[in-house]
Amino acid sequence: MKKIILTLWALIIGTAGMKAQNDCIIPMMVLVPQQVDSLAPMAQSKLESRIRQIVTQNGMDGGALFSNFSIVANLVEGSKEVMGGTRPLVTLTSELELYVGNNYTGDKFASTSVVLNGAGRNESKAYSTAFGSINANNAQIQKFLRDAKRKMNEYYETQIPNIIRQAKSFSTRREYEEALCLLTSVPTCCSKYNEIERCMLDIYQEYVDYDCAVKVNKARSIWNASQDKEGATLAGAYLASIDPSSSCWDEALVLAESIRARIGDKWEFSKELMRESVMLEKAKIEAIRAIGVAFGQNQKALTVRENWLIR
Repeated sequence: MKKIILTLWALIIGTAGMKAQNDCIIPMMVLVPQQVDSLAPMAQSKLESRIRQIVTQNGMDGGALFSNFSIVANLVEGSKEVMGGTRPLVTLTSELELYVGNNYTGDKFASTSVVLNGAGRNESKAYSTAFGSINANNAQIQKFLRDAKRKMNEYYETQIPNIIRQAKSFSTRREYEEALCLLTSVPTCCSKYNEIERCMLDIYQEYVDYDCAVKVNKARSIWNASQDKEGATLAGAYLASIDPSSSCWDEALVLAESIRARIGDKWEFSKELMRESVMLEKAKIEAIRAIGVAFGQNQKALTVRENWLIR
């Protein structure tokens, strides 16, 4: 039955992948490092939001939590003039440098810069006005993003074998989360995305098998040390988080049954074990992506190389 479910699930996600190829939306992180000391968080946030909107309006996913690629907005301070009086006014001119680069290799794919002008009651408000004036239809910005998207597509069309090789290398070292992070950051519009999906499911199976073994051993250790309701609750917490598709699921059931036999049917976890495994199969791809995104968010400071921002 499990094999049938896995086969059906592979067909479902395969069909979804084919549909997504027509959309070809490449995910991209937006990175706006703190660059101007007087820039208020609200103005900084407005710049980031505006860049996300521009990226999305030009055919990419500017809201990605993690991706192989980032667009970086580097603000260069220019001239500033302060007009005094009862209602002071700050006017400024600055340069916004935009870069698209590969977070893993450090390679810069495209760059451009635009001049911004703003005015406001203080410097932060002047910057906020300047950021709001960034035009998604600006021909220079559109060309920059088209060039970046073309190079990113070329990267994915040629580098899938290397990406899979690197993911398998992570998996061999039991660095499953990093492997899944790398694979889930590949856009579904790639012509060879079916190879990514197969590798993703294989590594996920390795991940849940290893995770199951660790959790069963932990649950057994807790139960052996304390065979009472408290021990059953603690052991059950580990058993409840085991994926039923893992290779040691039957072993987990045997341990759960031995706990239930001693504690009785009032042990709530015995009911939890009877949940429908089909529902978990349907959520498998979401679980894989969640693992990858969580790892990417936690490791972002380590994987995003800033050396290409100024090259």
